[in-house]
Amino acid sequence: MRNAECGMKALLGSGAVRCMALGAALFCTTGASCTRSLKSPFAAWTPPAPEVLATGSSLDQVIAAVNQNAARMNSYQTNNASITVPGMPGIPLLRGNIAAQRPGRIRLQASTALTGPEVDLGANDELFWFWVKRNEPPALYYARHDKFCGTAAQKMMPIEPQWLLDAIGFAEFRPSDQHNGPRPLGDGKVEITSVVHSRCGTMTKRTVVDARRAWVLEQHVYDAAGTLVASSVAKSHFYDQKANVSLPQEVEIQIPASQLSLTIDVGTVAINTLGESPQLWTLPTISGAAQVDLGTAPTSAGAPRMGDQLTRGDWYGPGPAVGSPPMIAPAGAAIPVAVAPPVAIAAAPTANASPAAQFINPGGVAQAPDPFVDGAPAGVQRLPAGGVPTESSFIR
Repeated sequence: MRNAECGMKALLGSGAVRCMALGAALFCTTGASCTRSLKSPFAAWTPPAPEVLATGSSLDQVIAAVNQNAARMNSYQTNNASITVPGMPGIPLLRGNIAAQRPGRIRLQASTALTGPEVDLGANDELFWFWVKRNEPPALYYARHDKFCGTAAQKMMPIEPQWLLDAIGFAEFRPSDQHNGPRPLGDGKVEITSVVHSRCGTMTKRTVVDARRAWVLEQHVYDAAGTLVASSVAKSHFYDQKANVSLPQEVEIQIPASQLSLTIDVGTVAINTLGESPQLWTLPTISGAAQVDLGTAPTSAGAPRMGDQLTRGDWYGPGPAVGSPPMIAPAGAAIPVAVAPPVAIAAAPTANASPAAQFINPGGVAQAPDPFVDGAPAGVQRLPAGGVPTESSFIR
């Protein structure tokens, strides 16, 4: 036991732990994502995701496991996501707020520390919208869901934003679709192929699932001609023990026809804590940016693709002289970012309380007398001025 204690003291004394902490701090200051992808060596232990599938599970068993995981979520929120655009080093790291709520509400807002809000994408029960600050001319594009198919809205983004809910963890197999599989892929993965009946016609979806934990690892959607419409690949997952839910931590999203490619590290996610917040799902009004209804425009209209609005913008300039939507913090419980030991805090005064009046003597604040200047208090010994004499009586 003593050897273990000595080893720990040596580790602390050598500065190894301090070096690890300093290295992590320096890494974070470079703009890198410091979420679960870079775990603190002192982070609390969390249990691994349960294995809910056995080897050789049937199609019904895989579907049930995936659907049960998704069904435990009604809402989702994070205010410290990291968003990058692969292959575009000129676009800085974007920090994002993401909120989602069944059946199909989503809001993604991205910003930088220097320039403020840069991207706003959302969908409510009636319509969806998309705004990029760097787009020229400035515009807020939107369309009603029932006016999406066969219009300029579908040309700008061939799949509706609600699909992002599937990408971040709400994916499930609908009983109205036709499913086939599971086909073993090796490396602990199986694939299920689905014929999906969407608003715009029949589509095919390939879903790759972890054969033990029922994680949705990949989703690829194709149109009737076999052209890839959208793809999401979860690079890592995390398990929320309280909600008993497994979710993607880092996900890559691609929409080829829109030239859109994003990598999102969702940061710290709160499950089922989203309160009522009508403003969160409301089409924003942005001064200087015209609202353009793509649902009433034909596909021949010159609507810029979503990816082009991001990649063709001048990210080194101040951007167009337009307003910005306020960064909306989702309502509900506060999202914990770090766990700290409990600290006793004195109760704060009420808002209308005023500080008590104090009087300061014109001669300054009187200093408390030093009890050892004019004599030691009773019962206290003082050493001689010259120190303790080294007489023989003190030597054993």
